[in-house]
Order: sequence, then structure tokens, then C-alpha cells
Amino acid sequence: MTLQFRAMPWVLVPLLAALTACPDRTRTQKIIEPFAIVPGQPAVDSKAPSVDTDLRMDNGNFSVASPRQCDLFQQLSVRKVDILWVVDSSGSMAPKQARLAANFNGFISQLVNATIPIDFHIGVVTTDTDDPKTRGALRTWSLAPYSGDYIACTPQPTGGSLCNTAPSVDGGTTAAVLAFNQMALVGTQGSAQERGLLAAYLALTNPANVSTASSERFIRNDAALYVVVVSDEDDSSCNPLVSQPTCTADPGCRCATDQTLGGPNAFGSTAYFTRFFETYKGYGNGDLVALAAIVAKDDGADAGVPSQFGEPTQHVGCCKSLNGADCPHLGPNDGGFEVAYFGGRYLKVAAETGGVAVNICDSDFQNALASLGYAASGLRREFRLSRGPELRAMGGKATGVELYVSEAPRPCQVDTQCSMSQTCVNNVCACMTAAQCAPGDQCRAGRCVKALDVALASAPNGAQYVKCDGSALRNIVRFDGNAVPESLASVEVCYDVQANFSNSCP
Repeated sequence: MTLQFRAMPWVLVPLLAALTACPDRTRTQKIIEPFAIVPGQPAVDSKAPSVDTDLRMDNGNFSVASPRQCDLFQQLSVRKVDILWVVDSSGSMAPKQARLAANFNGFISQLVNATIPIDFHIGVVTTDTDDPKTRGALRTWSLAPYSGDYIACTPQPTGGSLCNTAPSVDGGTTAAVLAFNQMALVGTQGSAQERGLLAAYLALTNPANVSTASSERFIRNDAALYVVVVSDEDDSSCNPLVSQPTCTADPGCRCATDQTLGGPNAFGSTAYFTRFFETYKGYGNGDLVALAAIVAKDDGADAGVPSQFGEPTQHVGCCKSLNGADCPHLGPNDGGFEVAYFGGRYLKVAAETGGVAVNICDSDFQNALASLGYAASGLRREFRLSRGPELRAMGGKATGVELYVSEAPRPCQVDTQCSMSQTCVNNVCACMTAAQCAPGDQCRAGRCVKALDVALASAPNGAQYVKCDGSALRNIVRFDGNAVPESLASVEVCYDVQANFSNSCP
């Protein structure tokens, strides 16, 4: 049977329409590139890789690329400060206590006469923590008919400060000095194991000293805290008590290194106390707490402190002869000089909390106590850098460090309240160009700033970079005299980071 098919045009028409409606498909095409056949056998170079150098260029000066760092600070404006003095009450402290009391006026004057009036409390405890009746308790004063266990002075709108030691502003400062002298003359019958850091801890955690919602006491929640330790020996707030191969305290060198004490988390390590102080006002408020140390700052081998108690080796610290002669570097202590032993633990905590260090062997405490009062008033003299700077010393200056200090911000509501044609931005007068600043000033981030040199040695009325205070690492820019930034001023320090910066001090 033969089958025949007939074309059906009515079927092909829709089929062709469907095919023409389909989109084009992407096709891969093979591209043939021209090539040439090279005669010979392939080979692999088995030699070590090498670098071609241009002998015309200097290729010997390679170093790690240093990042640029800028640290920005704002000067504090503390209007309330609570000041805790921790005074050594051991047998050798009589002359030091006398100098402290005789020159305390310089300290309190800085508080009373501060440009921004200071509302301050002052309390005193001893380094003796053996007696359960007195440890953590503030010393008392009595000036009939007034008495108390701390001094409280409040600035008055009409000027001066009204203290709880006197009935009126007149004579208030004098009465406060007399009250402090009573508290600070703690005697010399205290424990020979001076635990100054522990004494401060006990005083600051004693509920009897901390204000509540219904009762104001020595420690106030809204006030900054400044702790000042005065001792002629190093801190002994450690457990267990140990003896060091090289003595830094006397007798017995009672505290070992933090590592021997069990690391930074161990009770008794300096890191433990640093963390306590820095977090006392809450995390993030470390700038509101500082510890200052009036101790022996010299830890050199030639400090001139004779050995004592039959020990064969010399101790380290400072020595002051009672007859004006030089102290012997070696030999027994015959009682003809006043000595103090290196306060390394106190100095370390002071450095880590931004406090001030003063040499206890100084003959006159007047200037030292005035500087402490200046620091306690809220104007910081030292600003710690976040990283180690590349100094590039030249002519006694750190040419690799740029320092800019602004004036305090000027509040405003409209542009006309600003000087030098500045603009009111977010209720603060701001500059746009250097022409809107005083001659010689620059405009940075909306503020007029002065560029200051950073010296590498002591700079009266200037700024100095300090890496170490003795064996304590500081890494700070320190201001002196009238160079100290005013309240709420900004401080900007820009520098190249030193790739091999060492965090240790000789």
C-alpha cells in the first residue's frame, strides 16, 4: 500500500510564525589566532629567582611604611573633685609629714584660686591597714566649734570658697589648711608594712565615706577623684610577702614583680589597682580618676641610699643628709640622713592613671604641692599618646611630632555673636579659613589652633615629649606653666608611628 502525504498550508503557517518569534540564541564561535612553530626543545630555568637592580639608584634604605597617627584630646573642666590623701604613718616619716603640712597652702591655693571655681572635698587616711579600727576610715579634724572627717569647700557666687571649717568665706582657706595639718600629721606609730594602694582601696569602698541620695559624704558620684600617696617606701599591698634579690624597699623588699604576684588579674598586682581606679567612676570614665605619688623617684644604682639592718647591698631611692653633706653611697645608716626607698609600684600606677610624680626628698614641697593642686583642679598637664611616635630629633625638638592647641569653644546662637567673621555651627563659633583666626593661628576642623613645638627636655611654659619617668613608661606630651591648655580646649598631636617602638624603659 502506498501512503501519500499532502501538504497542509494551514498547519505550516502557525509553525513558521512560532519559529520567527523565538529570540536568537548566543552561539560560541571558535577564533583561530595566527601562530608560529618555534623549533627546538623546551627548557625550564632551575636557578633561584633574582631581582634586577638599577645601580644608579640607592637600594639600601628600606624600612616599614609608618602610618600617620593623630590623637585628639579635650582638656577637662572638672568643677567637683574629691581628693584622698594616703599618708605613710611609719617610723621614718616625721620630717616628711612636717614638710607636707608646712607647705600645704600651695596645694589648696591652687584649688581656691582656680580660674574655674572648684567644689572640692579633701580626706586623709594612713598606709596602716593592720588596725581594723582605722583601716578604710578617714582621719578627723576639730576647730571649735566645727569638726569632721573631711574638708568640704564650695565656691560662692560672690567670690571665694565657703568651707566647713569656718563660718564664712573670710578665713576659710586658712582654717582648711589648719584642719588638713591635723589630719596629715598622722604620727609615726603605724605599721612598718605600708600598704598605700590597699588603704586607698579600703577608703574608697567604705560605705561610710561614699555619698548616698539622702546624705552627702566624702566621695560624691558626680565628682572627679584624685588620690595622692605620700610615702618614703614602696607599696606593700601584695600577697604573699616576698624578698627581692635587689631591694627596692626596706626592710625585706616585700613586693615582687607583677608576674610573681600572679599576673595582671591577681590581687596585689599594680595592674589590679590601676584597673580599680580607672573603673571607679564607671567604664569609659577613666579620665575622672588619677593617682599621684610623692615618693622616691630615683631607681638608679648611684642614688646614694646606704644599706640598713645589716643587709650587705645598697638600696635604691633618695637620700637627704641632715647636716647638708652628701649622703654616702655605701655603708651602714648611722642615723645622720633622711632616706626614702624607690616607690616603683606607686609610680607605675600613677603613670598608668595619668597622675603626677613628685620627689619626696625635695627640701621644699611648695612648688610640688602647687603642681598637684593644679592637676587636681581639673586642668590636665599630661596627655598620653595612643602609639609610639617617630621623633626625628633636631635642635632639641621632636620635629616629627606636630602639636596643635585650640582655645575653648565659644558658644553662640547666631553668627553675629562670633568674632573674626566666624560662623555659628551647632551653637559653637567655627572658622572656615585661617583668616578668621588670630595672626599666626591655623584653622583645623573648625577651630583656631596654635602650633606648638614639642621639646625633648624640660620646657618651661612649653610642651615636652616624655617617654619614661625613670623606669615607668609614660609616652606623653607634658605641658608646663602658662602653656597648659585652658578648660575645654582641644589638644591634637599628629605623628608618624615608630615601627619598632619599645614599651619598656631602662
